[in-house]
Amino acid sequence: MKRHFIILAAALLAAIAVSCGTRGQEQVYPARPAYLQPGDTVGIMTVSSPVTDRPGETDTLIDIVKSWGVNVKLGENVFKLEAPPFSVTDKERAEEFMRMIKDDNIKAIVFYRGGYGAIRTLEYLDFEEIKKHPKWIVGFSDVTTYHLALQGAGLESIHGPMLSSYWLKKRPDTAALSVGDALFGRVDGYHIKPHPYNRLGEASGKIVGGNMTLISIAEGTPYDMPVDDNTIIFIEEIGESMNAIDGMMQQLKKSGKLAKAKAVLVGNFTNIDDKEDPWNVTPQDLIKRYTDELQVPVVFGFPAGHGRPHLAIYMGREVKLSVRADGVDITF
Repeated sequence: MKRHFIILAAALLAAIAVSCGTRGQEQVYPARPAYLQPGDTVGIMTVSSPVTDRPGETDTLIDIVKSWGVNVKLGENVFKLEAPPFSVTDKERAEEFMRMIKDDNIKAIVFYRGGYGAIRTLEYLDFEEIKKHPKWIVGFSDVTTYHLALQGAGLESIHGPMLSSYWLKKRPDTAALSVGDALFGRVDGYHIKPHPYNRLGEASGKIVGGNMTLISIAEGTPYDMPVDDNTIIFIEEIGESMNAIDGMMQQLKKSGKLAKAKAVLVGNFTNIDDKEDPWNVTPQDLIKRYTDELQVPVVFGFPAGHGRPHLAIYMGREVKLSVRADGVDITF
């Protein structure tokens, strides 16, 4: 009886290992898509604002993706403008995303641009199907909406630059290169220079978050930012007022999310307007007032979000964070 149980258990474990699948020597976990291999195909599409780049610019940006050693499948709706202010209807954009998800020849989806509109497509997505066909989803800004939803479903994704934020001429483009490295599993971590506002310490947890406006929009919905006692919160923003930044920090505080964070990563804050009700401080000064209330490590100048430097990071993944006087190490 005991021997039969052992044999049965071994067979079950073997079956599970086979069902997880392997690529090379890498085991593919249900929550982590397989890293890309040379010659794999990357889908490019948009679920947010439509693409308005000129054809020559578009070709250049697509060639940057191809330079990673991959093939490209361009979404059929990328250049349409049939449902202003979007390329096509919310349902059609979601359906195109699901077609790419179900296409097992496509190993990753890199969004062309952000803008607005991703949240309008969520109700048409099938997350059970997405779990059955895990692949890397890459983007930032408005794509924060998708990151939050994927994190809520227990799936990893890549917060990183999209085609519209790649440099057209200047090389090397560290932002674009970091996306390619992340897709191929070559990003083990980053060393970040020290910042006077950092709070020293060590922590581990899963990174969640992204653009503050999109985090705020998701509050109270089924796609709210998932925060528990094993969470590192990452925030970044562009083009908002100081009043708005404070309001969103108030939301994070009053919702209890900040209090649960094991660490906070403060990314790029670009073109923040201080004309209305001037605060006469920087966004970092304002955010520090909130993080000073926390007894956890805090990193300012984290190299991600609108602006440069902008490096790709794995969202929903357990990471280790060490904040020291001589700099910061984050290990994925």
